[in-house]
Amino acid sequence: MATSSAADYGDPWANLTDDEYVDVIVDYLKPSTVEWLFVFVFLLVMVVGVVGNVLVVYVVIRNKCMWSSMNLFLTNLAFSDLLVLIFCLPPTVINDITKTFWGDALLCKLILFFQNTSVYVSVLTLVCISIERWKAVSTPLAMPLWHTPRVILVIWLASMGLSMPEPITLTTFPPEYARQDLNIRWGTRCKESWSESFQQKYQLTQTIFLFLLPLGVITALCVHMLFILNSRAMHINDRHLRNRKKAAKMLIMVVLIFAISYLPVHLHNLLTS
Repeated sequence: MATSSAADYGDPWANLTDDEYVDVIVDYLKPSTVEWLFVFVFLLVMVVGVVGNVLVVYVVIRNKCMWSSMNLFLTNLAFSDLLVLIFCLPPTVINDITKTFWGDALLCKLILFFQNTSVYVSVLTLVCISIERWKAVSTPLAMPLWHTPRVILVIWLASMGLSMPEPITLTTFPPEYARQDLNIRWGTRCKESWSESFQQKYQLTQTIFLFLLPLGVITALCVHMLFILNSRAMHINDRHLRNRKKAAKMLIMVVLIFAISYLPVHLHNLLTS
């Protein structure tokens, strides 16, 4: 009578030692040549982004003559970008190419907290920039709408508050392999502990309130600004008209950049939730 091996029952790695089994896992999960190319691209993006944003922050902070409301908002955008580039991008790239989260549960929470905070800061800052440009065209002689540093502080506090729910649910999950007694880091995941249905509802809520609603507000301001320019074009001098058209063009660019930058992010989050 023929004897049956463990491999006959669906375990093709049954004859491997634990060390050999781990080697198979590592060979499967470790980055490929193409993935290393992506690492190089991300590294290049990170270096360029860090240098560019640091220069923006440095130039504006060193020159008080540049402390206009618009420049302070742009500096705020640069600072929020630095938060992601320095603290979030490196561990995220490593996690993606190795299919493994190498930190502990606290780092798992902090990365997403910083990442979400940066996104919310960017969204709210772009909305404020849009309101600023709209006001420059609609009521150019009116008193300033707000005290910009205070608005920036409110933006950060609100963004950190909005960022809290999801990281609280995050934790690290050990890998699940056929051999239950293996103690290796490869395959560890950082993910939410709430249900998939709740995650879908959460992502949908984020998309509505942090993408569709801000995009609608910015677009409405842009349309109203263009309407104002067309209706008043015959009643203001050329210099003022040029300045207002410049403000309108900037707002149109804000709308386009906002839509192009955040649509893929929200589509990805909705599809993967």
